[in-house]
Amino acid sequence: MTRMLSLAFLALAFSGTTIAQPNNRLDSAFAEGNALYEAGNHQEALEAYSSILATHRHFASEFNAGNCAYKMGNLGLARLHYERAKLIEPKNKDLAANLTLLEAKIVDRIEAVPSLRLGTWLSAWVGPGMLRSWGCWAILWWTIGWALLMWRTRRASRDSKSTLAFLAAGCMGLGMVGMFGVQQSLAVTQTPDQVVVMSPRENVVSTPSASGTVLFQLHEGVCAGIVSRTDDWVEIELDNGNVGWIANAAVEDV
Repeated sequence: MTRMLSLAFLALAFSGTTIAQPNNRLDSAFAEGNALYEAGNHQEALEAYSSILATHRHFASEFNAGNCAYKMGNLGLARLHYERAKLIEPKNKDLAANLTLLEAKIVDRIEAVPSLRLGTWLSAWVGPGMLRSWGCWAILWWTIGWALLMWRTRRASRDSKSTLAFLAAGCMGLGMVGMFGVQQSLAVTQTPDQVVVMSPRENVVSTPSASGTVLFQLHEGVCAGIVSRTDDWVEIELDNGNVGWIANAAVEDV
């Protein structure tokens, strides 16, 4: 069930979806968070959702935690939870609407530049939200491929064996594409490729050092891609192509 809660002249979509896997403790925590949110106790609601997220990946809890942070004026934390929710359900329309509201409040206006890079294209097709789809794709085509091989071995005529072998190889190849999608989606899940700026204002410098030349500044709530990192610094790339180093303490991994 989805409910809409108004905020002044804006509206934040609010998710009342229950935990996917039955768990009385988690369902209770989620229901408690929803009740606290509707009562206006956003900090306590955030804590309830966070207790779920400490042990489970759950879209609705990430989504509603982002709403709590937004209501509290914590744009960095709101962006972090929304981006983590996006990893789970990248095409959710309510989430896209809430991100639009959030981005309107962020100081920095970063216009994305068109890109034809393979990595940009792949990012739309891999991630936690695509893991199940790629797995089903792989199983489907491997099943068809093995069925064709069994048919070729047991019942096919001599003339049709080469055709069946060709079709089976094609199906196996499509199954391998599915496994590649699974592998890439797992890699995105296990290795963060984005950070969110959590501090009110932070310098981005030319080298991973406090003595580096200041290239530009970023404000709370900006999301950037990770290029590389050291123990204390993260090299980031913005959607507009700007690159630089930011202190690790100023950002949080998505």
